[in-house]
Amino acid sequence: MAKGKTLKSMHDHAGELEKRSVLDRNVREFSKKLSSLWFKRRLSDKSPQEINMGTGIENEVTNDDGSTGSHLNFNNLESTLFLQPSRPQSSFMSILVGVFVAVGGFLYGYDTGLINNITEMDYVKTHFASNKQQFTAKEMSILVSFLSLGTFVGALAAPFISDTWGRKSTIIISTFLIFMVGNSLQVAANGTTLLVIGRVFSGVGVGFISAVVPLYQSEAAQKWVRGAIISTYQWAITWGLLVSSAVSQGTHNRQDASSYRIPIGLQFVWSCILGFGMLFLPESPRYYVLKDQLDLAAKSLAFLRGVPEDDSGLLEELVEIKANYDYEMSFGSFSYLDCFKSSKSRTKQKLRMFTGIAIQAFQQFSGINFIFYYGVNFFSKTGIGGSYLVSFITYAVNVGFNIPGLFLVEYMGRRKVLIFGGILMTAANFVIAIVGCVEKSVIADKIVIAFVCLFIASFSATWGGCVWAISAELYPLGVRSKCTAICAASNWLVNFICALITPYLIDTGNHTSSLGTKIFFIWGSLNAVGVVIVYVAVYETRGLTLEEIDLLYRLSPNSLASDSWNNRIRKAPGTIQQIRNNESRFESEATTVDSHRQNQAPDLGHASQPSASGSSYEDPAPLKRAESPVHNYVDLGNGLALTTYNRGPPSLLMDSSDDGESQIGAEGGSFSRDTDENSSSLNDYMIQWMNCQSQRSCGSNAEKGSHNSHTQGPRT
Repeated sequence: MAKGKTLKSMHDHAGELEKRSVLDRNVREFSKKLSSLWFKRRLSDKSPQEINMGTGIENEVTNDDGSTGSHLNFNNLESTLFLQPSRPQSSFMSILVGVFVAVGGFLYGYDTGLINNITEMDYVKTHFASNKQQFTAKEMSILVSFLSLGTFVGALAAPFISDTWGRKSTIIISTFLIFMVGNSLQVAANGTTLLVIGRVFSGVGVGFISAVVPLYQSEAAQKWVRGAIISTYQWAITWGLLVSSAVSQGTHNRQDASSYRIPIGLQFVWSCILGFGMLFLPESPRYYVLKDQLDLAAKSLAFLRGVPEDDSGLLEELVEIKANYDYEMSFGSFSYLDCFKSSKSRTKQKLRMFTGIAIQAFQQFSGINFIFYYGVNFFSKTGIGGSYLVSFITYAVNVGFNIPGLFLVEYMGRRKVLIFGGILMTAANFVIAIVGCVEKSVIADKIVIAFVCLFIASFSATWGGCVWAISAELYPLGVRSKCTAICAASNWLVNFICALITPYLIDTGNHTSSLGTKIFFIWGSLNAVGVVIVYVAVYETRGLTLEEIDLLYRLSPNSLASDSWNNRIRKAPGTIQQIRNNESRFESEATTVDSHRQNQAPDLGHASQPSASGSSYEDPAPLKRAESPVHNYVDLGNGLALTTYNRGPPSLLMDSSDDGESQIGAEGGSFSRDTDENSSSLNDYMIQWMNCQSQRSCGSNAEKGSHNSHTQGPRT
């Protein structure tokens, strides 16, 4: 009995290894041919027909408009993996994983909120301040800003670990090692020197987290929830701020070291939750592609999408990721300097870097951390009573209004959210500054508090999470971790500068300017500049895969046209999203057609079937593939679209115009070739039917007869 079970187990294991070997080989073959042809078409001055001549992988076809196109067929695949109907994918695991790793944002928010409260504790001022009464502007500047100095260093160093050992490992190292050391030093501190050193170490750990967590979220999430998932990082920051304020409220009246050690010590709990939880989560599938480990990439992607590793829809996504990366790497490896160089594989890279750095910088220039770093101190010095309570209210507003931001980033789009939020923030800052200058009364204090809350609500719902989403998704895979790290580092650098100089701007005393509420004139002006930058530089990327964002930058001439091009790419015929959204309609329509076809040609299952290129494919009965009326496509960008047939070889459709990309997303383009009028092939019918639907959705007025004698296929 035991021997039989052992043999069965060995047989199952061998079968699993063989399946993964076949999967790896087929994905590698697909992506290699795709990226190689892509590379040649982008660099060569020859026509596509001349490039393809003699390769034996393409056939020439004629489009409806008379232009020529090419059709790449993979007739010699060893497996039927790509021929199976795709299963419906689940976004549950992607959301769960993305929300959990956002605990890294909680660590950042909690540590940020602590210093705002700790510096106003009586025991801390008595034992840490040089004059035993109040921290000077210099001491406040150093205590608050040096965390950001550490995060700046950590964010820049993060890619060296995340690209070598993985995104998952980087998060574990930062929480279990670096952050723990820094937090231990802070707990043990009985003076400003050790406290500052501990904050620098903790900052390095937070810097790693801030660069890698949004990167991990963007690479793991599905495109229709990616923005919302990355925005949970900012939501977690707001929760960290709120919890730190609540804990400090309970300990700030204590007259011993526990007043600050209890709030700081609780960070060990949050760090352990994130570190231990990461042990059970998968590595980013795109990291495995980066390391050319396609079997592990498929396994990770299967976990995140809730489908088996050999699902055709999952494999199509994997081919798309691998082909784009291969094409990018065909131009060589990359350094930090390459992040600022545009090339054929990185279109408008300088603009992308400017966008990411600028929006991260102006997120900090908005003045939000002035409230969270110095809120208690500022409110008490401007005569507003109950400074701890007011600060707690601002944190609560921050948490509450981050929730609509999770939805706005996907439903309104990135550009509209940032522009609308920036206008509200600008107006609120100017009102605070004006009221604070012209009136000193209880009513004026209430107006200031109300507009501070409006400012925070506007920030939280717009710039808070949306900025992290954009800076994590803009860049090609080869330089993505480095670019994301640079953007995060720019955030921390500006954060450090603001934290360093703010005490000198608002405090009263020697060597300070005593601006008070007039500092909000500065924040309001900077917010207005941020709105202008968003208007001219930020492209609309909602609803696109990370690979489709590359395509958007190639096709859209500027940011103003990006929304239109975004809609064209998302609604282009042949995208997986469109096919799956209409799957139920396809099934009901095709069931009727299938029964009609079986009545006319009951033996069609063993007959050869025409493909779009004119080749035939024998469908032997022993394969016993599952029947499905759904015809699956995946838009690969750059004039390429992967097609899987229920009864035919997977293929790659390409527009062979001199500028292939310019045709993508055009109004329902199609190609045709003559076939027998009486052909009742289900696949041919489905291709024709789908293109009619696509053309209607794009606003086409062309009438398609119910007995059209041409077989139509999607063209991107």
